Amino acid sequence: MEITNSLALHPIFDRLCFYNDHFEGELASLGDALGRDCMIAAFPPEGPYYLRLFNGDGSRNEDWFSWNAKVYSPIKGEVVRISINEITNTPGIQNPSPAYSILIRREDDAHVLLGHIQNPQVSEGDIVEEGQIIAYVGNNGYARNPHIHLGAYKDGIPLAIEFDPHKVASVRNRVGENWWFFGDDDPFKDA
Repeated sequence: MEITNSLALHPIFDRLCFYNDHFEGELASLGDALGRDCMIAAFPPEGPYYLRLFNGDGSRNEDWFSWNAKVYSPIKGEVVRISINEITNTPGIQNPSPAYSILIRREDDAHVLLGHIQNPQVSEGDIVEEGQIIAYVGNNGYARNPHIHLGAYKDGIPLAIEFDPHKVASVRNRVGENWWFFGDDDPFKDA
């Protein structure tokens, strides 16, 4: 079956990202249905030399490459809602409360939800640009580890999402291989 209701997004990280798609029927609510959980992966400099999601045993949030990473807006639009949840989960333990999240509405009325954030850099009513820093990765709500949940919908219909491969290439070329794959030499540390 061909996907007709989809949305191509700007990457939310400036690092290599792994993701898990929520399949049709897995989650029902708008913003969750057909969503995608995104996590930064890296080659740890000290080895082993294969991509991982965390250093050590992953028992601390700080072990995860996604933890406290900058989150970039996937679209240009208005921040219409910020839902707050200040409770930080321990990896492996879920909290049944709602996620700390940002909801952005594009000019064509498509909405994108970013869940499990922390430290938002925007306020309700702000107009954000695609690729603008809007928050940092947290671990809250119904989450087992630091990641960002992305979901999209328009006119009450969930949208399948993807990252625009041209924009992914542009970000990777801008930040360089060392930062993209290893997290070394952060080009934005003074930003």
